Amino acid sequence: MPRAMAGAWRCGAARARGGPGPAARCGPGGTIGRAGRPEPSYRDLVPHPTSGKAEALPLFPLGTVLVPGMRLSLHVFEPRYRQLVTDLLSAEGPGAPEFGVVALRQGSEVGELGDVHDIGTSARVTDVLPHADGRCDLAAVGERRFLIESLDTASKPYLVATVRWLTEPDGELRPELAGSVRRALEAHLGILAALNADLGDLADVSDPATDARRLSYMVAKLPTLPVADRQALLGVADTGGRLRAGRAVLRRETELLRQLRAVPVSASTFRRPGAS
Repeated sequence: MPRAMAGAWRCGAARARGGPGPAARCGPGGTIGRAGRPEPSYRDLVPHPTSGKAEALPLFPLGTVLVPGMRLSLHVFEPRYRQLVTDLLSAEGPGAPEFGVVALRQGSEVGELGDVHDIGTSARVTDVLPHADGRCDLAAVGERRFLIESLDTASKPYLVATVRWLTEPDGELRPELAGSVRRALEAHLGILAALNADLGDLADVSDPATDARRLSYMVAKLPTLPVADRQALLGVADTGGRLRAGRAVLRRETELLRQLRAVPVSASTFRRPGAS
């Protein structure tokens, strides 16, 4: 089971139940909002344009959401995931090794239909630090979104998915949209900073050179947001729709922070050391 390294995401990993079995068909995606909040209105079932043929991709099921451009650090110690890393590093072919990260619907185990969300993000390995006892520290960065068509729980000790890559259409991008999202994100981060939350690489979002697609994913990778919201944002079909959905989520969460004056539990580990 991979475990997040200090200062990185707190991650859970999957453990298959029941031994080998046939490939399982992945069910449709679904999310829930925080207690007492309505489900996000942007979860409309929008067709996702895909590109290329179906491919096999090894999976790390985690308790968090990886989005394109987001950095991920894992401490890998469970035997099945050690084997996954070994297989990645021994594979022939150009480019750095790649695996898929998909969020668990609940708990920390996979073995039944619908245990994982059907949209995830590929992770390109950037560094591996092996340890003498077989464990390793792995660094990667999110690259491409994918849609799971089926799950293979039998051929490897870890999950292997048949996936199709999702394209990144612009959708309806009005000139003022990116600016309004940037202002909403700056307001959200400003309150978090006042509450001593560590903003990491999100500390400066004012750069006008940040393109709309990257900005939409900057919202989706916020650790203060519920996993359900981040997963829903990842699944929005186009950039314009993701920006509008992200703006709505930011405004809701910012108002909650103003009222509660406390960092959500999901982000409590991001407080700066020594902060009260």
